[in-house]
Amino acid sequence: MSDDPLVNALYRLIRTGELSPGERVDQRLVSERLEVSRTPLREALRALHSDGILTRTPNAGYVVAKLSAADLLQYYSMRAFLEHQVLSALEWPSEEALEQLRRANEDCRAAAAAGALEDLMTANMAFHFTIFSWSALKIMVKEIERVWRVSDPYRALHLSNPERRSHVAVDHDRMIEAIEARDTARLIELQDAHRATSRTLLQDMLGANMPPSMMALPQSAADLVAPASV
Repeated sequence: MSDDPLVNALYRLIRTGELSPGERVDQRLVSERLEVSRTPLREALRALHSDGILTRTPNAGYVVAKLSAADLLQYYSMRAFLEHQVLSALEWPSEEALEQLRRANEDCRAAAAAGALEDLMTANMAFHFTIFSWSALKIMVKEIERVWRVSDPYRALHLSNPERRSHVAVDHDRMIEAIEARDTARLIELQDAHRATSRTLLQDMLGANMPPSMMALPQSAADLVAPASV
């Protein structure tokens, strides 16, 4: 998350669907909604534009980025590479840090049971980035955060599925077991499977025929070791 509360407040409008992918940002309405003046709002818009969360055109102004299935495949391929590197460089946590992770997962479980989508997204991100924070590869972790933020509105579509929501905490339980066993390979395998579920669902929802070069992009640790040929 940003250190700027206004950037985070604006991002929350996008994350929760108040501003949808492809929608133009009406600066007057948003400034009234967030109770801020236009000048700091423009700074926040520029910050989200630099992260790829917003696009900008001379006539339309700022627009919430709309991703195609091909775009999402590329972002998920970036995640596969970056998350593999970060998880491979973990420093195993103390019991206190591990308990923090367990609490984040209980927050996921409670939010899923209540159907509280925004709370689930927040808790899910807290769970994964608690793990990522144990890695020394801080620049890569920062880039993972940017990629997550760009695709967040689409992840909300994925987590709006009640059946999928119910599996999130269960997947996390298995990751916690791998961490307790200090089994890096198993943790990476579980993270790959966890990510692949949302990638496949979103790709199906957006619907597109991918060229072979796009389908050959690595999406897991196994793909990174032995990349598919086009």
